[in-house]
Amino acid sequence: MKAYHAGERRVGAIKLSSNENPRGASPKAIAAASAALSESHIYPDGAALELKRAIANRHGIDPGMVVSGNGSDEVMTFAAATYLNPGERALIAENTFSQYEFSTRLFDGVPEIIPMNNYRFDLASFTRRVTDPDVRLVFLCSPNNPTGLTIPRSEFLPFMDHVPVDTLVVVDHAYQEFATDPDAIDATPLVNQFPNLLVLRTFSKIFGMAGFRVGYGIGNPRIIADIERARLPFNTGIIAQNAAIAALTDNEFVQKSLRVNAISLERLTIFANRLGLDHLPSQANFLSIHVGKNAAAVVEGCAQGGVTIRHLASFGMPEWVRVTAGTKEQLDLFEKAFTAALAGC
Repeated sequence: MKAYHAGERRVGAIKLSSNENPRGASPKAIAAASAALSESHIYPDGAALELKRAIANRHGIDPGMVVSGNGSDEVMTFAAATYLNPGERALIAENTFSQYEFSTRLFDGVPEIIPMNNYRFDLASFTRRVTDPDVRLVFLCSPNNPTGLTIPRSEFLPFMDHVPVDTLVVVDHAYQEFATDPDAIDATPLVNQFPNLLVLRTFSKIFGMAGFRVGYGIGNPRIIADIERARLPFNTGIIAQNAAIAALTDNEFVQKSLRVNAISLERLTIFANRLGLDHLPSQANFLSIHVGKNAAAVVEGCAQGGVTIRHLASFGMPEWVRVTAGTKEQLDLFEKAFTAALAGC
């Protein structure tokens, strides 16, 4: 087991290391959370029925197709608890979110790491391995953390056609709202086509609610019913539930956050090009940049300049850094600190 390494939070520094919404949380969510404080002495609805109804309404599905989690990473753990027996395998890409491997090992599963093709998911390799009888779980991420790259629909659908019906495919869509590529998969509506597909979504990114810890999974009612048996009671708090329900009604906040993100990504891309640094074309709310040297030293120098960013050694990319798309003022300081850090390494 490897401990999770979160993006650094340093006193007095701007935090661009964890892909949070730089605009904060939806005002409607904050107001709803404040109103719910008077009920803090009461256990929340363990089934989170009102939250599930609100989520179901957003996606045009039945509430029985939704499971709530203390962040979407908890739902990953539920999936592993439900589908993996000791010694069984989960297919996981080489350069992706570490919690897929964590969830697998937590239940004595065996993570099988599939190499990526130029930092993209190689679904052909996944297809060759997924029919092995001891493979019970597949983790995919689109847009992928930390690369920001998406999985094409033209590759995903043939892959799903090869997956045995008793093998669960988990698609993590934490950054889906930011994706603009028309060829990228939106796996959420595909749960009606594939009964062994579980799609993860979160309130931590576009809704700016990382501190509330609310995520959810969408899937076939049979899958959700099975996963519900592994869910801990009262896993989503009363304040978080009320805030999430309110956030779903704040489309103005979401649209403005998307505009700010697009402007910020464009600026980060121009900045990386100006410095002559390779980077990956992100469909998320961050940009991964190749610094061509020990990225940890660059990150430390940047932090000393007042901005924390993330080096990607834990993702198997030791010469890369990941920068959250921030506000204009945040990026002003980042560019200054990053340039000085590069020069000092």
